[in-house]
Amino acid sequence: MLKKYTKFLDLLEKVEKILLAVTVGAMVLFMLYQVILRYIFRASNAWSEELVGYLFVLDVMLGAAIAIRRNSHLQIDVLINRFPPKVKNVFTIGATVVGIVFLCFLFRYSLTLCATATKNISAGLHISMAIPYAVLPVGEVLMVLSSIEVILKNIAELRGKKEESV
Repeated sequence: MLKKYTKFLDLLEKVEKILLAVTVGAMVLFMLYQVILRYIFRASNAWSEELVGYLFVLDVMLGAAIAIRRNSHLQIDVLINRFPPKVKNVFTIGATVVGIVFLCFLFRYSLTLCATATKNISAGLHISMAIPYAVLPVGEVLMVLSSIEVILKNIAELRGKKEESV
């Protein structure tokens, strides 16, 4: 079961990376466009700057989901590395469960935010604010999916080490 889930998340991560590459490239192009427009032609527009901000939030959410899978989030390695592997696994499971609870709490409120923002229109792009706000629940779901894999892998390591010692 874990192998199938990991394969699913590997495919999902490839899609996330492609989306990240496209959006980062688009952000660079749109900011270059804005800089040229502002400093060469002495004009500006609101939509390109606004779009870059929304794309940046999307990139943060996608990158956070990938970082969870790779255990790359900020942590105190000096403290964690002092513990034996079993204790590290237990702490990782505990911290990940706390993270999932927090993400579920945020998910509930981000859905409410999306629902209340449907009538609000962005100033530059003239789209419903529910569209950029929808990045939050999507990113939270991706992070929960990655967190579940982290928990399952740590449980598997704990079981594997118990079986070896018996």
